[in-house]
Amino acid sequence: MQKALIYKFLTIGGLVLLLLVPLSMIGGVIDGRQYHRTAAVNDIAASWTGPQKITGAVLVAPYKEIVTKDVEVYEDGKRQTVQKRQILQRYKYILPEAIQINGDIRTEERYRGIYKVPVYTADLKLEGHFHVEKSLGLTENLANITWQEPYIVFGVQDIRGINQSVKLNVNNKHVEPRPGTRTSFIPQGIHGTLNLGYDKDMDLNFDVALELQGMETLSFLPTGKSTRVDLKSPWPHPKFEGRFLPKTREISGDGFSARWETSFFSSNMLEHLESCIRQNQCNAFQNNSFGVSLHQGVDIYLQAERSVKYALLFVGLTFVAFLLFEILKGLRIHAVQYGLVGIALALFYLLLISLSEHIAFGLSYIIASIACVSLISFYVSFVLRSAARGLIFAGTLSGLYGALYMLIRSEDYALLMGSGLLFGVLTFIMVITRDIDWYKIEAGAKQQLVKSDNKQKSE
Repeated sequence: MQKALIYKFLTIGGLVLLLLVPLSMIGGVIDGRQYHRTAAVNDIAASWTGPQKITGAVLVAPYKEIVTKDVEVYEDGKRQTVQKRQILQRYKYILPEAIQINGDIRTEERYRGIYKVPVYTADLKLEGHFHVEKSLGLTENLANITWQEPYIVFGVQDIRGINQSVKLNVNNKHVEPRPGTRTSFIPQGIHGTLNLGYDKDMDLNFDVALELQGMETLSFLPTGKSTRVDLKSPWPHPKFEGRFLPKTREISGDGFSARWETSFFSSNMLEHLESCIRQNQCNAFQNNSFGVSLHQGVDIYLQAERSVKYALLFVGLTFVAFLLFEILKGLRIHAVQYGLVGIALALFYLLLISLSEHIAFGLSYIIASIACVSLISFYVSFVLRSAARGLIFAGTLSGLYGALYMLIRSEDYALLMGSGLLFGVLTFIMVITRDIDWYKIEAGAKQQLVKSDNKQKSE
């Protein structure tokens, strides 16, 4: 007596598992489209420029130092200690007392096929000053030190982005900027050689202006004891990243403005720089940055990927609704009909990703869900032998699509909403089936099977 109903449950469960095959294939399509988008981004970066990171300013003071060392030698079979003088090339690295960076970011979009990537041109001006003698510590071993020409270094992650000639002034005098940094811990950038004397206490003021092209992200490495960065742009979807968030920010449909402020107490840049130079451990120094990414709002591939993760739950809930119609109305629905409805549900995700590559994700979701609901409700109205039942099923399915949209759009509350949805569905099923006599349904199913067999034998 129980076999007919158990067979029905097992059949539906098997169909749900079988639908994992097309769903996994659709997931593979989404991964493939993500790969092609990444390839398009890399292609644009190869011909334009990549993300940019500006390393504030570092003053490099090279010098030669005469050192005397005791060396053991053997002469006439005897070990003796003699003193030898060596000339060592050394460098003193000085960070600014303060640095101020102002930037105006102009944006546009570049295309590769159907894929678009935001790029920018930033007009940047950097100002700051060094306290030279205080930083150099000139009171130590002056007789053994020969200072060489110092140079000031500015790091630029992708020097192809330097659009025009760079204007560099030090103490109100023009300094010719040259490519390269002449340092190992700042791989790319520019430097300017200075003509300085070290015989007096002085401040070294500098300012540099450059027009810089980049893609997606602009970040800064705060080298100053106090660093302030002010950025503004007409881009309406900024995403602030890095170790420090803006102290103030304003975002509207017309763009954004943001201000960052850091100090040695918060950035610990001096210690990170010393670790980089002495121990060759530069990750902490290089990663101690902050900036802004030109976020494109909704990532369609991420949203589509999240929707596919809920696909099995969605198909299961739809089959449960189908099964309730079958039980409550005393209908018989074949496994093939369940399967066709399941395939239509799976095709929704393929429609969603293909449409969202050309139009807005929200509009794509509406069109894809309306198409699937219309097709399924049309088919179900014949399966359930009633247009009214088809409309009820369409309303139920529309509610599920609405709940799914809320789930995939919500990052922070997705688990809470999903748990609430499952609990609500279970509560609804238990309420409407509370008076059902399952033994009677099993008996009826068995009688229907017997009548069907007798009819086939008589034919």
